[in-house]
Amino acid sequence: MEFFFKGFFLSLSLIVAIGAQNAFIIKQGISKNHIFVVSGICFLCDVVLMWLGVFGIGEFLAKNRILNLLIASVGILFVLYYGFVSLKSAFLTESLPKFSQSNSLPLKKTILLTLAVTLLNPHVYLDTVFVVGASALMFSFDEKIIFACGALAASFLWFFGLGYGALKLSRILIKMTKIIDILIATIMFFVAFSLLRYVLISS
Repeated sequence: MEFFFKGFFLSLSLIVAIGAQNAFIIKQGISKNHIFVVSGICFLCDVVLMWLGVFGIGEFLAKNRILNLLIASVGILFVLYYGFVSLKSAFLTESLPKFSQSNSLPLKKTILLTLAVTLLNPHVYLDTVFVVGASALMFSFDEKIIFACGALAASFLWFFGLGYGALKLSRILIKMTKIIDILIATIMFFVAFSLLRYVLISS
């Protein structure tokens, strides 16, 4: 169990920080918008990325500077777009009704947005592939499996807990939609700035 909890608490410490992905999940929870699908996609992406990291494939991705810069550049455009959308939403007079279930996004668009906000941010790879992967370098094969299971257990509990927690509290949070939209926009712009700095330093 030692390696399970090592993976669990490391993973939890990495994903609880409020970033683009967590802000997106909260927004979908408030909107009652395909919560299971959104949380499930975030978790499945972690499954793939953490296993890649734990079993050494992350080293190739870490050394591929062109791929990292490409992901970062596309990520900047996406988070800027989503940030401006959130900022615009915050100042619409009809902002409250848009959070009803009847106005939720189509499933296909929700899936694409969730994949974009998850995979177009190099910080996701840094946390799941590089940090988690590096922490398991000295473990045996069996220990790596237990470690990865612990890390993924934390991911599962966090994403589904965050999504359904926001859904459960949606009646309270809906009264704060303007504040939440502004907060999400601020987070997106900060992520864009950090990605731009990463691109400039790495170029």
